[in-house]
Order: sequence, then structure tokens, then C-alpha cells
Amino acid sequence: MGVTLALVAALLVLPVLLLAVPVSIAFRFERIGAFSGRIAVRWLFGLARFRFRLPAEPSAKREREARKPRKKKAPRQRSQRRGGSRNVLAVIRQAPFRRRVYRLLRDLLDCAHVHELALRARLGLGDPADTGRLWAVLGPLGALAAGLRNAQVRIEPEFIEPVLEFEAEGRMRLIPLQLIAVAVAFALSPPSIRAWWTLGSGDG
Repeated sequence: MGVTLALVAALLVLPVLLLAVPVSIAFRFERIGAFSGRIAVRWLFGLARFRFRLPAEPSAKREREARKPRKKKAPRQRSQRRGGSRNVLAVIRQAPFRRRVYRLLRDLLDCAHVHELALRARLGLGDPADTGRLWAVLGPLGALAAGLRNAQVRIEPEFIEPVLEFEAEGRMRLIPLQLIAVAVAFALSPPSIRAWWTLGSGDG
């Protein structure tokens, strides 16, 4: 019985210990037209190394499926699209949620231990009023990120046409256990729950 309890305890503690080991990440993302990205991960003090490309290289099976003719999807109703946009804007207008997002970013930056960050972005929603509301949220976030010692951040609003373009690269060192704790605290906070409810409901 004692050996069994010790084994169970070890199995429970081992994942926690592994998640407490720092992870070093180097990345580069770009979206100017098509999206692409590269991620290099070092874990367990360099014993484990991984590299990823986004989007992933298509396999032969995926290529065959891509060649098959696809069924045309029924176009989404304009009222549905407008309803979704209204819900997003309703969430943006929630001051408690905006404050919680700012706190989330500060917590993530504290966990990330950024060694180098360069971000250039240009975004717009196609409507000056909607872009202005979005910028009211993203502007302070960009200023907070730009305040990092090893960061160069430039985010520009586009009020004339809908656009999402960005280039980002950097290096950071994080502890997964801290990251999970921050994400769970954000997702379960009352402002976030109200925001999820607003997004999931049909009411703006």
C-alpha cells in the first residue's frame, strides 16, 4: 500500500515539476497577405528542442484532400455578422473587462521574461468609429508593451479600410506553471465570465 501511494504521489507531482521547468522560446510571425511563422523551443535546460512552422507543412493526405472539390457553404447572413460585431463591441465597451485585459497583459509580460521583442502592426475594422473603439483598448496595451526594456513596439490604426498586418519576432523565457495560473485566473474572473456570456449570447 505504501509503495502504491508513493507511486501515485510521484505521478501527481511529476507533471507539476515538469511544468515548473523554464522554457526558452524564439519566434517570428508575419501576416502581410498570408500568415507565416516559426517557433523554436528549448526545454529541460536544452535537452529537449523543438521547431515548428506555421502553417505546418502539408502532408500528402492533406494535399489530396485539398484537391478534392469542396462543397460550397451557405453564405452567412449579414444580420449574423452584424450581431457578432455588436457583441464584440459590447465586450470592448465593458470597462471592467478592459481593466482585466490590461492586468492580464502585465501578468503575461511578468511571466514571459522577454529578452527581445520587435512588433510592428497595422490594423483597422473598416469603420472609423469601430476602429476608434478598438484603438481605445489596444492603444494602452501597445504603450504598456512598448515600455519593456528590450522591446520595440509600433501599432498603427487604419481608419479607412479593414486590415490586419503585423510582423513580430522575439525571444523569451517562461515557466509554464505560471502561465497556466495566469490564464486560469483571467478566464475565471468575473469580468471575463461576463464577456464570454456577452459573446455567446445573441444580445449586443
